[in-house]
Amino acid sequence: MLEQVTINLHSSIRIEDGKTIYFDPFRVAESSNDADIIFVTHDHYDHFSPEDVAKVMKADTVFVAPASTAALIRNTFSVSDERIVVVAPGDSIEVLGISVEAIASYNPGKQFHPKANGWVGYVVTLGGLRYYVCGDMDITEEGKGVSCDVLLVPCGGKYTMDPDEAAEFTGILKPKYAVPTHYGDPVGDRSCGGAFAEKVKANSPETQVVFKLG
Repeated sequence: MLEQVTINLHSSIRIEDGKTIYFDPFRVAESSNDADIIFVTHDHYDHFSPEDVAKVMKADTVFVAPASTAALIRNTFSVSDERIVVVAPGDSIEVLGISVEAIASYNPGKQFHPKANGWVGYVVTLGGLRYYVCGDMDITEEGKGVSCDVLLVPCGGKYTMDPDEAAEFTGILKPKYAVPTHYGDPVGDRSCGGAFAEKVKANSPETQVVFKLG
């Protein structure tokens, strides 16, 4: 199920459906150099990893990132400004024919991911499905307003929602599918995915949980 979606680790997500897009590539095992678009949610090492970006980018890859990360991309790679799309929370754009919405991604009341940084999650429409890749966040008012078919939601706790909070968030959005992310390695216990699934099954039976992390 959702065969077009793969996650090699953490929040390192690949979706292939007409276009090949990556979100926050991290600890990529082998070079593929097949990315049409690379989306980066924020600057932290486990979300912007230059060595892993290099494994998936190709000569004409387009980058989508918030301003602080876009500056790092410019300083790290020989990428023309035309291939870097800078986004801010609330933006709605089109990139290579794909509809993209940037959603504020932050921790209310905590300083791990401050709202002032302008970091984002993404809603992308691909193959007729709306995917919401949250980035690192807790439950936010902006996130609660998102409509999506597939929710890729962090559930490892501490820096993001824990399983209970992620299940609560899923119940608010009511997606067709929910994919737990950001647990097991390098942060979040491996049991978090299963705990999330149990909560969703009990409280939001209309949503099917799909595991993509081992």
